[in-house]
Amino acid sequence: MGKTNTNWEVINLFKDRAEKIDCKQHFRLKRYDITVKEVAKVRYGNHCKYNINYHFVWIPKTRMKMLVDPFKTHIEKEIYFISEKNGWYPLALEIMPDHIHYFVSAHPKWAPMRMIQKIKQETSKHLREKYATIRQTRETDDFWATGYYCGTAGHVSADQVARYILEQTQKLKKNWNLFDIKPFEYDINDVKKEDKSQIKLDAFGIGSFNPALRSGVF
Repeated sequence: MGKTNTNWEVINLFKDRAEKIDCKQHFRLKRYDITVKEVAKVRYGNHCKYNINYHFVWIPKTRMKMLVDPFKTHIEKEIYFISEKNGWYPLALEIMPDHIHYFVSAHPKWAPMRMIQKIKQETSKHLREKYATIRQTRETDDFWATGYYCGTAGHVSADQVARYILEQTQKLKKNWNLFDIKPFEYDINDVKKEDKSQIKLDAFGIGSFNPALRSGVF
């Protein structure tokens, strides 16, 4: 296992599955419950109104490329279950072989640190309980890396979220560093100005989501 406490022989058993995943296949609007209305929605608490949308990114220890099926499906269900249990509203969830993007709306009583802590603790515990293979990947009980990225976003559209995730995924493919992630930026007034520095969705071969949003066809 070496100094990292990671059993790379086990990790390499899933190498082919990880390499076959094309990130372009992840971004189809029909997979999301995300719409302009949902992301910009003002929600109600007992004593407040809020529109708080968090974006989390986190990775497995040593950036193991283990987030493939059957583990991927298990993690996805777990995250949705944890969110429902705690009253969070999932907006977009993308699980790549070695990292996860999660956009979620939550009541202001929830500290982002506490949210990601709960997700990591519960998913790690249940993965290790259910899968012997996961237990074999590490000598220690930790599955997720300690660090994470957290950003906030308010009135944004589905294509903006998808574009951002695509850009960051492409950027981090070869050199992962949570501190290199560009914050998710948006214009609350939705000014239609072209950002020449921003990668276009066409570059990923999937085009714009806007027509689908306007027509209401997912």
